[in-house]
Amino acid sequence: MEKNIELYESFFQERKDYYLEKLKLLENNKKFTFNYATLIFGIFWFFYRKMYVELFIIYSFVVLETLFERHFLSEMIGYDNITIFNIAFSVFFLLFIGFTGNYLYLKKAKRTIEKAEKKHPDLETQKEYVTKKGGTTFIFIWVLLILVILYAILK
Repeated sequence: MEKNIELYESFFQERKDYYLEKLKLLENNKKFTFNYATLIFGIFWFFYRKMYVELFIIYSFVVLETLFERHFLSEMIGYDNITIFNIAFSVFFLLFIGFTGNYLYLKKAKRTIEKAEKKHPDLETQKEYVTKKGGTTFIFIWVLLILVILYAILK
């Protein structure tokens, strides 16, 4: 990591101190640390952190769980009892992403930095690439929020 510290700082941007600390923990074999923002904001946090592949996988899992609930579990235990299962799954799911969010983000940072080092020979170009791929964005959060509101209205 010492060699790549500038690249990690460029990737993490305004939250670099927080994530560099988490990176040190990861390098000392403490893979899972808790992230309150991930717990509170759920999939929005993955959008905000530009983690689109991870978001797609997590969202697909949630959709499959919802289909399981609706089509199989409801027949086995009835619609009235699904609420308890739904609450339990939601709590488990939020705790799961709360504990894995930092790990997934740090892995993404590492992959991005490795790709930058392979694609670009000089440090400045690597930093530009990593800065563009890392950091945060609000664009997709607004798009997702609009879609959620439209879905709620049309439902």
